Amino acid sequence: MISNVMFISAGILSLLATWLILVCMRAGGSGVMTQRNISLLVGASIVCTLIAILELGFIAQTGLVLTLTTVTGFTILLVQNLYLLGMWKHEVRGLGLLLLPLTAISLFLLAVTHESASEQWVEAYSFLETGHLLLSVVAYAMLTMAALYAVMQLLLDRALTQKKIGFFVQAMPSLMDINNYLFAHVRWAIWLLGLSILTGLAWQWVELHHFALVNHKVLLAIFAWLTLMTLYHLRKKGAWHHNRGSKMVLFAYVTLILAYFGVKIIKDML
Repeated sequence: MISNVMFISAGILSLLATWLILVCMRAGGSGVMTQRNISLLVGASIVCTLIAILELGFIAQTGLVLTLTTVTGFTILLVQNLYLLGMWKHEVRGLGLLLLPLTAISLFLLAVTHESASEQWVEAYSFLETGHLLLSVVAYAMLTMAALYAVMQLLLDRALTQKKIGFFVQAMPSLMDINNYLFAHVRWAIWLLGLSILTGLAWQWVELHHFALVNHKVLLAIFAWLTLMTLYHLRKKGAWHHNRGSKMVLFAYVTLILAYFGVKIIKDML
């Protein structure tokens, strides 16, 4: 199948980009040409992923068609685009040593399991529902990036505390930069997730003529949003700690995974 080939190709390209980053950092190079080559490999991976999810029918005449495969593929596509933007604007190339192998593994798994994960979850039939679904997936991708920075922050803080400065730690941005990038993504995730919740409630009112608030997706999404809002408020007041903030981001991320995927997967298993 074309989608299988594209997912595998995208994963291989992500691994090649990881290898190039590794070689460049070990050699101590940071040239524009090397960065351009990394961007080309990641860009080619994005194109392959896009072809794969379009081949699987991600976009229909009525709107979006969501399955576990198409949502995961689209999230990977957005995350890789965010990485490219961060690499050129903020020089976060070292993040690729963590992010790109994870995306490669996910792409390989999609190629192997997409037949069993191709059951249709949602098909949008209106502009409002399509907008809600897009906002939800983009918010999830933004929070995925924040979660990756949270993991990097925990690893870096632990390495500095134990005074074990290995190659991977040296490849990371500074702790201050990681904090800034993390909260930049948290801020965007708050806005996007908030708009996703509002458009979802608006869609419920228009289509169902009532608010289905007692729903696991709505409740978990609101809980994740409140967690992020609390963290952002604590940071504004200066009453927060690096590790605590990172753990709150990861907690919100797991909550959102449960809202979007977890309950559905558990029901299918049962």
